Amino acid sequence: MEKGLYKFESLVTRRIRLQVPLYQRNYAWDEKQWEDFWNDLYYLDADKTHFFGTIILMERGRHEEMQGLHFEKLEIVDGQQRIATALILLSEIIAQIEQIRGLPEENIRKLKEDYLRFKSVYKLELLGDDREFFRRYVIDGEEYLDKPLTLSQERLIKAKNFFKKRLEEVKPSYPQKFRDFLIQHKQKMETMEIMVYPIKETAEAARMFELVNDRGKILTNLEKTKSYLMYMIYLAAPAEEQERYLRDLNDRFGNIFRWIVEIQASRFGHDIGEDNIQRYHFTTFATKHMLSLYLSRAEASYRYMQILKDHIMQRYRTDKKKCLEIVLDYTKDLEKAFSVLKNVLTYDRDNEIKSFLERIFLLGRAANFYPLLIACWPRFQEEIERLKEILRLVEVIAFRVYAIGRRRADTGRGRLYDLAYEVREALRDYDGLISELKYLISRYEWNRQFETHLKTDDFYVRVAGRDIRYLLYQYESHLRKLKDEPLEFTLTEILSRDDWGRPKYEIEHIWPQDPSLLGLSKEELEEHEQCVNRLGNLTLAAKGWNIRMGKKPFDKKCKKYGKSILRVQIELTSHKEWGKKQIDQREKELTQFTLGEWRV
Repeated sequence: MEKGLYKFESLVTRRIRLQVPLYQRNYAWDEKQWEDFWNDLYYLDADKTHFFGTIILMERGRHEEMQGLHFEKLEIVDGQQRIATALILLSEIIAQIEQIRGLPEENIRKLKEDYLRFKSVYKLELLGDDREFFRRYVIDGEEYLDKPLTLSQERLIKAKNFFKKRLEEVKPSYPQKFRDFLIQHKQKMETMEIMVYPIKETAEAARMFELVNDRGKILTNLEKTKSYLMYMIYLAAPAEEQERYLRDLNDRFGNIFRWIVEIQASRFGHDIGEDNIQRYHFTTFATKHMLSLYLSRAEASYRYMQILKDHIMQRYRTDKKKCLEIVLDYTKDLEKAFSVLKNVLTYDRDNEIKSFLERIFLLGRAANFYPLLIACWPRFQEEIERLKEILRLVEVIAFRVYAIGRRRADTGRGRLYDLAYEVREALRDYDGLISELKYLISRYEWNRQFETHLKTDDFYVRVAGRDIRYLLYQYESHLRKLKDEPLEFTLTEILSRDDWGRPKYEIEHIWPQDPSLLGLSKEELEEHEQCVNRLGNLTLAAKGWNIRMGKKPFDKKCKKYGKSILRVQIELTSHKEWGKKQIDQREKELTQFTLGEWRV
């Protein structure tokens, strides 16, 4: 193929088979890029031509005979996203024309053969699992009822539906001439101009992809990592082994991308980005040699891409074999990290471990602990009792240090990251790990300090409402165990919000915040001001209950407390009145419970 300017029609209708090479990313365009492409064509005057950009094609140097014809094989180094999107739109236009019987069947068949597939030969072959998915559900138009396995498959289906919807929205504007609109839109696509830049060497193809990537949407760090690692395989691996290493690396990244979908579809993983997971993994993978003398492991984690590239390139310049080993080791270890995190987030075996994981995630402060979880899970997942103790101490740190101690979000992060590396490298055994976790608790929220924070007069103001509800739920669970009663609601329900973003369960002040209805003396008002926001004066209440009863005096509430579904309200009926004395006593009980529940 010669370098030059081609019409889309003259390029695609040739006897070619376009393939996406292993070092490419999967389909990544989304609604912004689809909308731009649609608008570029829809608002284009009929006598004008749309420039579709430059594409880089790798010539495979041979023809394959299929169905009695020869097809030239070309790999798309740059331009996959645009070509795939154009063919998706064309397939929808052809489907609409076929539906309204706008052209003779012979013309429809010719369009499909020219742009989509000739018998079993498809014009475009996507990467990995997307290949068959693209064939069946996008080009062939089979109805897809299941959930896509990967993000790229989800985007392919969404792209198809996007263009189908756009065409259906246009249809009422052309009640008698919709066929003419479709044919005109097809012609706009056929006349799109493309600058084709052909190359011949595989290493050059990988290098070009690393430099230019696909236009229109920025690559994620994970996608950049994949392309860079494949490029380094091309440079470092012997020619006869390149294909095997590339296929292995591509398979591993295929697993990673599938697990990302499972992670983000899990109950607690929807907010975890793939780049964050890669950063968490880097903290456990990076050796001291990789890190600068002036960077902590936590600081280096935010520069992991550059550090990784520099480390690999340094090895390439001195020892290509060692460079290749690092690339393969890193890829294998990265795959393992995504698998581990997927298993953690979807764990459903031992109920006690599942409960600890739920508590850690619902506290909303798991980010500092992900590297440690990634490191600990493979080592201790079969040692159930040890794993329980590790998870218990992680939750204790999250609750004591961050929730009650109100420490900064990055408190202890550096040591936790170092600890994750030490566990992964077996530089620290189980006893050493437990000792270090207990040390971190004692350093940042020792028992006396923890007790002081629980007994502060402004506890309600100082501690986040969600964290107070978290504490009171655990107390509710404790009271029910003492009474041998089952829990009738979950921690998730207690912490959940309604459709307007308001908590379904609220924190009620037993001695109301507003003293105007209490008839208190001046001395009692001073006591009220000192006690009203203390832990001992707080309980859980359903939102509706709190609206109706929250401001009423204790004697008016007490009968209602007795009919509550909440044990933390029912227990209050043992008191005939409510004031400083009762708040002192209840604070003592709650403090003793909390010190025991979140013990070191």
